[in-house]
Amino acid sequence: MNSIDAFNSTTLTQLDFSHKQSVNHSEQNFMAELKMALDKISQTQIDASQQAKAFEKGEANIALNEVMVSMQKSSVSLQFGIQVRNKLVAAYQEIMNMNV
Repeated sequence: MNSIDAFNSTTLTQLDFSHKQSVNHSEQNFMAELKMALDKISQTQIDASQQAKAFEKGEANIALNEVMVSMQKSSVSLQFGIQVRNKLVAAYQEIMNMNV
């Protein structure tokens, strides 16, 4: 019993506080990674659009196959982002429907 008594309430609050900090840090990392992924998807779409416009203008250094490949990369990255979003929403809904 002495070992339990030595564990006072201030130690417990410090443990809880440090746990909240690590959760908050993990949440910030997740949000940063998510934002970075969305920014990358957006950038691939912008690059593909710029290449398509350059090809339409008849610039000499842009080939049709490069434009088509960049458009497909943009499409695939967008579809991947949509699927990730769908999985996150499904996971959130499943967690919200759990009985506590």
